[in-house]
Amino acid sequence: MITLKPISILSEEMPMCIALEVYPEQEDYVANNAYSLAEAYEENKNHAETGKGEIAVPYAVYENDQMVGFAMYGYFFPDPEDDEAYDNQNPIYYFWRLLIDKNHQRRGIGCEVVRQVMDIIKEKPQGDAKYCYVSYVPDNIGSKTTFANYGFQEDGREIDGETVARYAL
Repeated sequence: MITLKPISILSEEMPMCIALEVYPEQEDYVANNAYSLAEAYEENKNHAETGKGEIAVPYAVYENDQMVGFAMYGYFFPDPEDDEAYDNQNPIYYFWRLLIDKNHQRRGIGCEVVRQVMDIIKEKPQGDAKYCYVSYVPDNIGSKTTFANYGFQEDGREIDGETVARYAL
């Protein structure tokens, strides 16, 4: 059984989370979990102090009692000055990270995590939005397929070298 449990850089489980690895050929596709947890901490701190920026929501992924992955989504507030934003006029949800440990890949865990995270996002817990976005390195066929199978559609843009896809909420 796959479950999501909230995690932060301050969690007892953090060392297990940062020890998760992908195959060497996948390292350019996703940030490591230490970076992701630090990014979530900084974004949430900035938002708490300024009311601007993003809200990051990180999860450890468990199969039964074993941590096997990491996922994180964000709620991004519009910034009309940001021409590189996914949508600089409206708030959005963003499927920010998905990492399944190399020893647990190709068993459907990633697809189940996408389903569970999207179930949370559809409830719009951080606020209203019309779309959830995701982006991935163009040759990351695994991510492209996983998100397309869920219903994400590429929108023809590339931001920071990554293909952008969106899902209507």
